[in-house]
Amino acid sequence: MSAQKCDLIIYGSSVITQDENRRVIDDGAIAVTGNTISDVGSKAEISKDWAAAETLDAEKSILMPGMINSHTHVPMTLMRGVADDLPLLTWLHDYIFPIEGGLSRELVELGAQLGCAEMIAGGTTAFFDGYMHEDFVGKAVDECGLKAVLGEGFFEFPSPFFKTAQEAWEVIEDLHNKYSSHDRINSSVTPHAVFTTNPDQLAESMELAEKLDVLWQIHCAESVAETKLTLEKFGKRPLELLRDTGLLTARTRIHHCVDVTDAEIDQIRAAGAMTSHNPQSNLKLGSGICPLTKLLDAGICVGLGTDGAASNNDLNMFEEMRTAALLQKGIQQDPTVIPAQQALDLATVNGAKFLGLNDTGSISSGMRADIIAIDMNKVHLKPVYNPLSHVVYCVGAQDVKLTICDGKVLYQDGKHFTADIETISFEAEKAVKWALKRLHK
Repeated sequence: MSAQKCDLIIYGSSVITQDENRRVIDDGAIAVTGNTISDVGSKAEISKDWAAAETLDAEKSILMPGMINSHTHVPMTLMRGVADDLPLLTWLHDYIFPIEGGLSRELVELGAQLGCAEMIAGGTTAFFDGYMHEDFVGKAVDECGLKAVLGEGFFEFPSPFFKTAQEAWEVIEDLHNKYSSHDRINSSVTPHAVFTTNPDQLAESMELAEKLDVLWQIHCAESVAETKLTLEKFGKRPLELLRDTGLLTARTRIHHCVDVTDAEIDQIRAAGAMTSHNPQSNLKLGSGICPLTKLLDAGICVGLGTDGAASNNDLNMFEEMRTAALLQKGIQQDPTVIPAQQALDLATVNGAKFLGLNDTGSISSGMRADIIAIDMNKVHLKPVYNPLSHVVYCVGAQDVKLTICDGKVLYQDGKHFTADIETISFEAEKAVKWALKRLHK
């Protein structure tokens, strides 16, 4: 029997598949045809069964699915480090909102380009975004080759971004229509938070999400301070308000879920809603610690996110994964909780479900070719007893040597193929003076 033809075969020292059986294949290889994985197996098997137009030998590398960032504000890379060591509400109202009020479409696009380049070099192949001027974020995503779900954010009307609800709904519909047939970009409806909107607007926005048949995402239960503010404003806790307004549904994506009760966790599970865990941002802002194991034990799908680079201060999913695992072990004084496999699930297969994608997050036949390679030929990664454990507890974003999204090589051995790093970096440095002027008006 002659070998089948494919476009690319990638060889590595091992493949962490994240398939249904969570196979780890030593001396593995992946066959790719177009934007799809045709087969995965040992080097001997793939070499015998497939003939490729091109081969890529990643040598002593772990091949694995690309990371999926379930919550970020990618243009906020332009605000990395602008205001640190502050509580959430002070950080938002005194620093972030004043800068954001003057953001141009060009600056949003620049921030998105910078963030996408960072994620590509760090092994992230898909992300869930929420910001303003998201059509310009989409432009950056389209050009760089990543996957994304984009959400045009809105606050209580009138706001600096939208004077009326109708104006916001029109922009959201336009964004949806622009990318409805795009192969890598989807849209969502994105109210900022319960305390920065009102119940009527939230309900109306959910109606829009249902009409467009897209996901509905919101910051919720991020801190005790947020809960207090929401109780003062509406007489209800944030998740209580979502439930009572009919906003806990299978299309609901809740970011943070730090200050949640056991009853609220049960309500999230019963509704089929999903949550995004953002441990480093929550820690840095002093917001608290999400009860991750309770959410997972309840059967809730939890994705892993970095939040924006202004509150993290990076988009490094490997750090996020390790923090998520170590944090729960420490606070529960139990080293067995959030084992390496479960931590990796948060950043891959769970992330895919969170983004509403059924064709990424694992390496198996028929899935999209979203593949990264980890350079294991580094002194801090030797020796290797368990590749999966190493990925969670040892590897960093700087160890990514290859990023492929939809079958296209975006990054290899320190070189970007879809981003002009020099120009992006130069323009980002210039933006610092603009941001500081906004704060000193």
